[in-house]
Amino acid sequence: MLGLAFCCLCALTSTSIALDVPPLTGRVVDLAQVLPAGDVDALTASLKAHEDHTGNQVAVLIVPSLEGASLEDYSHRVATTWKLGRKGTDNGVLLLIALKERKVRIEVGYGLEGTLTDLRSAHIIRNEIVPRFRAGDVPGGVRAGVDAIFKTIEGTYQAQERPVHRDAAGTSGALQYVFIGIVVGFLAGIVLGQGRSKTRALFGSLLAYLIAQAASIVWGVAAAATTAVLLWLVLRVHRGGGRGRAHDDWAWYSSRGGGWSGGSFDRGFSGGGGDFGGGGASGDW
Repeated sequence: MLGLAFCCLCALTSTSIALDVPPLTGRVVDLAQVLPAGDVDALTASLKAHEDHTGNQVAVLIVPSLEGASLEDYSHRVATTWKLGRKGTDNGVLLLIALKERKVRIEVGYGLEGTLTDLRSAHIIRNEIVPRFRAGDVPGGVRAGVDAIFKTIEGTYQAQERPVHRDAAGTSGALQYVFIGIVVGFLAGIVLGQGRSKTRALFGSLLAYLIAQAASIVWGVAAAATTAVLLWLVLRVHRGGGRGRAHDDWAWYSSRGGGWSGGSFDRGFSGGGGDFGGGGASGDW
């Protein structure tokens, strides 16, 4: 079993390092060349002004393709390699767009995770970036996303749900949040929760809600209710059925990569030594 897990890990790692990290040539690195020069200049000026005013370092990376790499792993690798944000403050943010896969991610440094939370990052992606990308306005989506990141950090952003018609893809995406929420909440209630069945069911349902509400509050409530019922039934059936069960440990893995060339050039800009812990959110269009 351990040998099989190791082989799978090696295979995943070899795939994830196929895409190198490009050099940090500026606050906007557009390797896909989809942003007009005027937009790059305007974004660069806006990002610089925000850094001068707040000290936060926000950068944008647009790649033609992930080439099979995981969006989350690659985004974290870029952010940590570029060392966005100040050392000790860790106030960096990366907005990453992968055009071929139609995926976007906001990677948040340790120091901003309490303000630019996973949920707020998901709101920015869903409400500001994705609708414009789906309309074919990539420059507009990037501008709106960056502006919303600024406002969220400053405490002035108000997420407003757009009245959209949910097509099959939208419903599928929402159900994915619900499914993940139920699975994570159920496992957490079994593995991490302690005490009475009702307490553990409440614990798991709360986690399920926090994850599934990224789709909507209604979906979050549905996921929480489903998780609570499942946990209550399972824990009730197995109550008194024995103690001391062993549970598998969960582990994170990360990978390292090399370097790319290309992108815009922002004279004098470099990372300040910030660190990232995987906070943020992802989406697709």
